Amino acid sequence: MKITWYGTATVGIDDGETKLLFDPFVRMNRRIPTTPLEGFAGFDAIFVTHGHFDHIYSIPALLKIDGDVRVYCTETPKNTLVGKGAPADRIDVIKPGDELRVGNFTVKVWKFRHIVFDPVYILTVAPKCTVFFPKLFWQTYTNKKFPSKGEIVAYEIEGGGKRVFLTGSFRDTPEIEYPKNADLLVLANGGSIFVPEKTAGFIAKYTPKAILVDHFDNAFPPVTRNLDLTRLKKRVQRDHPEIRFIIPEAGKELEL
Repeated sequence: MKITWYGTATVGIDDGETKLLFDPFVRMNRRIPTTPLEGFAGFDAIFVTHGHFDHIYSIPALLKIDGDVRVYCTETPKNTLVGKGAPADRIDVIKPGDELRVGNFTVKVWKFRHIVFDPVYILTVAPKCTVFFPKLFWQTYTNKKFPSKGEIVAYEIEGGGKRVFLTGSFRDTPEIEYPKNADLLVLANGGSIFVPEKTAGFIAKYTPKAILVDHFDNAFPPVTRNLDLTRLKKRVQRDHPEIRFIIPEAGKELEL
């Protein structure tokens, strides 16, 4: 199984025969390299963790380029996508507890929650807001048009003897028992500087063999910034030296 992070929360999983794409989004920062929309064509299925614009904005255009790929998401992002011109007959509604078979992969849907944006993080991006005010205005307006309505899911992907637990934002539900000992946890890191503290209990309880961090890039300033992963990496390596900690490079394929 091969994993590719394309930027923001966009991740591809490929076993050589079946290719899955999660949360495709073309980054809007011209100062950093980004995968063009055409680079997301050729996948067998697209899975969405939630309906915010940095997870689904690119999908309507992608469906015009790739005439075969299907989308799997909850009801709210489907309604948003159809409103943006995506064909309804190519979008399947899913819910927590569902289990799907796509090619060589089994994909199970888990209930999850969105991270709470903390005031400290907001203060770190505030100075850029005056410089990038037109972009901030557009992003604020656009974000309202791409609601989640609390429909946040995570995915357990299994194939070829490997299991991946993938999050698009990180806030678990304590009463739910998530899968233990996954070969890889894809850990969304955006929106809070307190991710090490927020994820420590989850990592200790569910003991993934490796962690790949995403959603840490400056994909659409001024709301985003490049996040320093040093504290998170040190925390994980201190508490769990047996866990492989991966800070990916956009577009670089990794073998799981």
